[in-house]
Amino acid sequence: MKAETVCLVIRGIFKLMCIAGIVLMNPAASAAESTKAQLDFFESKIRPVLADNCYKCHSTKAEKVKGGLLLDSRDAVLKGGESGPAIVPGNPDQSLLIKAVRYTDPDLQMPPKGNKLSDQQVADLTTWVKMGAPDPRIAGVGQKDWKDPNAKHWAWQPVKKPAAPTVANASWCQTPVDNFIVAKLDERGLKPSALADKRTLIRRASFDLIGLPPTPEEVEAFVNDTSSNAFEKVINRLLASPQYGERWGRHWLDTARYADTKGEVKRQREDPNYPFAWTYRDYVIRSFNEDKPYNVFIAEQLAADKLPSSSLNRSNLAALGFLTIGERFQGMPNDIINDRIDVVTKGLLGLTVTCARCHDHKFDPVPQKDYYSLHGIFASCREPAIEPVISKIPATEEYQDYYTKRMALQKEEQELDAKFLELRRKRDPMAVKELLKDLRQNAGKTAQLEMSHPAAPARAMVLQDIPRPHDSPLFIRGEADNRGPIVPRRFLEVLSGPVRPEFKTGSGRAELAAAITSKNNPLTARVMINRIWLHHFGEGFVSTPDDLGTMAETPSHPELIDYLASRFMDEGWSIKKIHKLIMMSSVYQQGSANNPRYALVDPNNRLLWRMNVRRLEYEPVRDSLLAIGGTLDKTMYGRPTRDFESPRRSVYGFIDRQNPADVLVNFDFANPDVTNGKRYQTTVPQQSLFFMNSPLVVESAKNLVSRKDFANISTDEERVSFLYSMIYQRKPSVEEIALGLDFVSQQPSQQRVASTAATGVGNARKGLKPVQGMNALANRPGQLRRAGGQPTNSRAPLNAWQEYAHALFQGNEFSFVN
Repeated sequence: MKAETVCLVIRGIFKLMCIAGIVLMNPAASAAESTKAQLDFFESKIRPVLADNCYKCHSTKAEKVKGGLLLDSRDAVLKGGESGPAIVPGNPDQSLLIKAVRYTDPDLQMPPKGNKLSDQQVADLTTWVKMGAPDPRIAGVGQKDWKDPNAKHWAWQPVKKPAAPTVANASWCQTPVDNFIVAKLDERGLKPSALADKRTLIRRASFDLIGLPPTPEEVEAFVNDTSSNAFEKVINRLLASPQYGERWGRHWLDTARYADTKGEVKRQREDPNYPFAWTYRDYVIRSFNEDKPYNVFIAEQLAADKLPSSSLNRSNLAALGFLTIGERFQGMPNDIINDRIDVVTKGLLGLTVTCARCHDHKFDPVPQKDYYSLHGIFASCREPAIEPVISKIPATEEYQDYYTKRMALQKEEQELDAKFLELRRKRDPMAVKELLKDLRQNAGKTAQLEMSHPAAPARAMVLQDIPRPHDSPLFIRGEADNRGPIVPRRFLEVLSGPVRPEFKTGSGRAELAAAITSKNNPLTARVMINRIWLHHFGEGFVSTPDDLGTMAETPSHPELIDYLASRFMDEGWSIKKIHKLIMMSSVYQQGSANNPRYALVDPNNRLLWRMNVRRLEYEPVRDSLLAIGGTLDKTMYGRPTRDFESPRRSVYGFIDRQNPADVLVNFDFANPDVTNGKRYQTTVPQQSLFFMNSPLVVESAKNLVSRKDFANISTDEERVSFLYSMIYQRKPSVEEIALGLDFVSQQPSQQRVASTAATGVGNARKGLKPVQGMNALANRPGQLRRAGGQPTNSRAPLNAWQEYAHALFQGNEFSFVN
């Protein structure tokens, strides 16, 4: 484990250096040498900016190339124009392009005439240059001919249900899943690992399905259950738990790029909050708890307003938040549409269709016209000025209080609007500017009222068809003012063939949903199966869950992903049935012990000869601290909590798209700007400092030791065992009991403050004494940081047993699942 840990740390540091621009790409590196993430960044963030703002004067299609500068190929950008190279890869401060878009030099400004790019666009260009300016564009190369390209790619082929292979080690196989795993292991001369012990197994299952540790009572009940279906009963209980929807709903919210704010807003009078984003979050949690068929789940998120079920249950309208909770891109409509195409195609189909916004896709058979077929669907939709109410309006005094305040704000807004128009007519810019502040303040008060008042009715962030839906033209090079032929609204050719029907019913959202959920669509079921497998094993069959295209690696088990996809569809698109099928297998239940010889053959464990050791995300770590400390509030649903000091589960925390809480960033929270089927993992000092200094951790240790059942224990040995059973869900070894007693006996008799808390009993388990006196390096003197990053002057002392519990929380075993 030492070597593995060192490798993980080195990889994490290297990744951070790459992100920070410390490790630079070779300036002459080709697109093939760029990572897929870097090319995705270029396609989604850089190419559209260049096409919309630069190509008119700086491309081979320009009527007159200004300054001798071309920006439509990588070589041209590096060559530059009359003033020299446009960029210096890895060094934005020395790059003329960055200097020009920053507007720091009055003689060098691009775009000219005061049409400065937004701060976000400038930041994206700076990031791009800092990472080495990855760019797949090649001068003089035309678009790919997609008549025959990559036609044999596995993901485009129909899903077929293969028979489970016959294997010699049939006794190890508990479900057909195991047959496929063993067959692959046999090909490489490998054997699966022995099954995990019951305590490990119930902890693994609990975190996988509900994101919380099992209680000591649940662990002992499972250990003492000698029936043949003991683990099946555990799985059934966890799947029936309401906490299941909170755990798996959070996974889906990563895919849906959920946030409670809009990102950059353009209108000066607009409030940046989404007061009703939480209704989509609640819809997702309920859907997972109800085991809503996945095809219905998709249909509601694309076209709930078109389905009969929404007239019977208006809360289903909240499903449309899948389309509307994305970033607002300063109100730029084509960027908003691009975001919606991206979440639909990456999230549901595992395709990077937005790479075809400016040109035919460079790697997958997605021509530009297919992008604009989808563009027409979302261009034929709009959001209503007032979101529809989806909850019952109570006849109570509390509601009357809300209504009175809401009407007062509305009246104030109307008066300000009238005054605004009058000042515009008088052409008084200073007065207009001041009035805009009042309008924004009014919008902010309205949003806060909707988000905080307990009687404010729930509303759905819906999308509606416009009265006259229309097809979109193809934007040549992605330029909105450079329009090509009209493209009919219809589904992607690669998934439905060249002869496919045009969408004529309204915007086409309902027809799009039908095409995506068709059993003839080869991608939808495979993509979801890959996502489910990822969250059970730490890695999917395909390691890029949002991209199953030709740039993705071949599946580790292609027959198994198709077997599961077939059963998924045949058994009513039930996600819970797939969970159970996977978890009842021996491959899921095997241990995680390393085998050095096997590691040489399959170093990344892609063949699953053992169970992967997985690090918990921030949410289950935080929720576990609250649960073990006895303070977790299991109240479900409702408006977001404004800070992470709330005792509610983390899924209900407020997510600020532009300024996420520091603790979320430190623990690799999913970027809410884009679809994130798989969170990156880094190892940074702030993570350890959190466990050392966060009041959440310290208070959980104090609360745990303050429990009556701890106080009633008669011996110190039993106290050590109690803390192990609560924190690690297992019994300590004899050596661990001795080390625990030694730790407690060595604590000074006087109490000391939490900011010098002892660290890592993980070290004590290796025979090392705990380190004492670690200062809160990340904080000001005399201060600790709250879980959400806010300083507090609380310096409550810890006694010896509280110190010991705090140290156990800092051990890796607490935040990893074996």
